[in-house]
Amino acid sequence: MAMTYLKTLLNPPSRRFILPALAFIGLLLAVNSHGAMLYKDYVVRYDRGWDILCDPYQVQQGDWVLKIFRQKGELAHDDFREFLGIFQRLNPHVKDLDRLRPGQVVDIPLKKLVQGTLPGQSSGVVTIPFVMISNPEEMIKKHTREYAVQPGDTVSRLIANRFGGRYGNLTFSQGVKLFKAANPQIKDINQIYAGQKVYMPDPSIREQSWYGALFDEAGNLVEMRADAADATSDAPAPQLAGAAAPEMAVSQPQSEHSGPAAEAASAIGGRLLDKGTYFFPMKQGKDFELDLSRYPVIDLQNGSRVILTTADRVMNVDLPLVQSYWDNVEVVKIPENASSREILEAVFAAFSGEAAPNQLSFDDRGVKITVSAKWIRTETSADGSAPRHTCITPITSASQRTHGAIIRYLDQNDIVIKEILTSAPEQTSTPFPIDAAPDAVSIDGSSQKALLESLARIMGFRYSANTAISFPYAGIQVQALSNLLSFGNGREILVDFGDLYGDAVAAIRDTGLEILQIDVDAGPVAIIQQLMETAGMAYTLTPVFYGADRPAEFNTAIAIYGILVPTGSGENRLFTEMQLPELIDLFIRNDGIRLIRIDTDVGQ
Repeated sequence: MAMTYLKTLLNPPSRRFILPALAFIGLLLAVNSHGAMLYKDYVVRYDRGWDILCDPYQVQQGDWVLKIFRQKGELAHDDFREFLGIFQRLNPHVKDLDRLRPGQVVDIPLKKLVQGTLPGQSSGVVTIPFVMISNPEEMIKKHTREYAVQPGDTVSRLIANRFGGRYGNLTFSQGVKLFKAANPQIKDINQIYAGQKVYMPDPSIREQSWYGALFDEAGNLVEMRADAADATSDAPAPQLAGAAAPEMAVSQPQSEHSGPAAEAASAIGGRLLDKGTYFFPMKQGKDFELDLSRYPVIDLQNGSRVILTTADRVMNVDLPLVQSYWDNVEVVKIPENASSREILEAVFAAFSGEAAPNQLSFDDRGVKITVSAKWIRTETSADGSAPRHTCITPITSASQRTHGAIIRYLDQNDIVIKEILTSAPEQTSTPFPIDAAPDAVSIDGSSQKALLESLARIMGFRYSANTAISFPYAGIQVQALSNLLSFGNGREILVDFGDLYGDAVAAIRDTGLEILQIDVDAGPVAIIQQLMETAGMAYTLTPVFYGADRPAEFNTAIAIYGILVPTGSGENRLFTEMQLPELIDLFIRNDGIRLIRIDTDVGQ
């Protein structure tokens, strides 16, 4: 996919971030056709337009990054660079991957999820079968070794010596629970005797991929689900795909600050510093001390800083002089009680000196996307290959927000939509339902004749192939076969696929019959266009849809290669040969458009 951007404001130096390249493979599920399931809770996080299935993990003593990723992040093997980038974005509290602390909690990304893949996905937590077994106790027992109790032995000493851990720590506690599960005949583990046969848990069980799923959050062995325990040999393996989520939502990170300055900082990917004292180094003399409560600073991710002031001086120093102190600091004067929009306008004007609208455009599988925004901020990757764009536009109402499917789609293509609500926030939420979208259908486009027949059927036309016609030619009455199409409004035409030629066509038209000749090289969309024109019906070629209910000046335009045909029933039908991107497909159908795909490969 090629992306071009026409104009960009505030284009800072590049910063390091790792680009996604490949999607992760499917979930790791060990299943049988019958038996009991172990279930586990996973969290769903949002990252760059995707839902990411994550395994919450608490770092243990002796853990290191590659060990955790190897044991927990099996799906990282497909593309480790992408996995690492997602991990770092989802766990910003991990500043140094080589210095994980015991007790630290991290979310390990396992898989990219399409919206609605798993039941309950939109809630942020999903419970799925981790492994199916005939009996959990039996699985534990398979990882034990028989042992004859010796004089002086205690269960505590045996677990510490043979399973691992010290009294009271997590490993030791898990060993005790495994011992109890493997030896249900021992009612009191404090009472064992010499010569007694017991089963000791083998340390190798800790290396099994399903080991962590044996324990719940409280550290106790999980119990079998009642529905899974009742499973029979006829029960199918669990299906993870196909469950529709009730709505399309886009989560946004919450800032610890509030107010116009914080909103403006968040919109350009920075953070607001408005408490305490900030020390700017000087080339000579002591540091410049800035009172952040009077002169807040926007700290940008590329290392640049913006000092906000309502006066002509900062800490009793004239603005031009302050500005000359540092190359990566911009001093921006804003009005008293400035709104987030006014702050953004001042910041962008300071960096660019221009106020022209910006556009980004790219093509993707039969769709041309054009994003127009009030401001566009671009950050480029370290190698300069794939920039991330933030498109910022003020809106006056929550109803003018961009559709959630479009926000996700653009985020997947390195475009972030930021919309600044300039009026008082509305209290109502605006989810985007997806269950009401009409299903897409397909018609046969494998040949021109097959297309005409299937098109007539779906449009309610009457089509009669190889209909006998008679017309005078050179003084005699000629019999021939052609294809009759009736539009239902009293109008009929003959459709010729190259069987008639020469004076015969003119002779037929002299009888009052309209004849439409289809060129042998005409494609499906061109044929439908000819039919609509002949029938006198309205149509739109390569229709354009907008991602938000607001003027086109600052909006996302989605142009789709195809033809849009309104019907007498009020339904709009979009015919296209292209397999549209999934989220664009959803957006079009959610807008009440009946999407009809022309399948040119039928029977091949």
